[in-house]
Amino acid sequence: IFAVCVCFLLFPLALILISYLHILATILRIRSVAGWHKTFSTCGSHLAVVGLFYGNAIFMYMGPGSGNSSGREKVLSLFYSLVSPSLNPLIYSLRNKQVK
Repeated sequence: IFAVCVCFLLFPLALILISYLHILATILRIRSVAGWHKTFSTCGSHLAVVGLFYGNAIFMYMGPGSGNSSGREKVLSLFYSLVSPSLNPLIYSLRNKQVK
């Protein structure tokens, strides 16, 4: 199961983080402050959603297994299935100028 988690969780997360390192290198070459703000706003909201999704998944599937973890699994399942999808529109709308 651990190998499957690495393939389906850590490998895509590593690719996303590598792509964001390339984006960061490109951002650092931008001269204008307005360009930095717009780029960090877009990337920041996406990284927040990715962090919520992968953070929950990694903690749920790769976390330490204990004999009496049904309460923890219920909370993680609730967070993974309800809270994260509910926060997606909020996170993405925060960068929308009409909401500001």
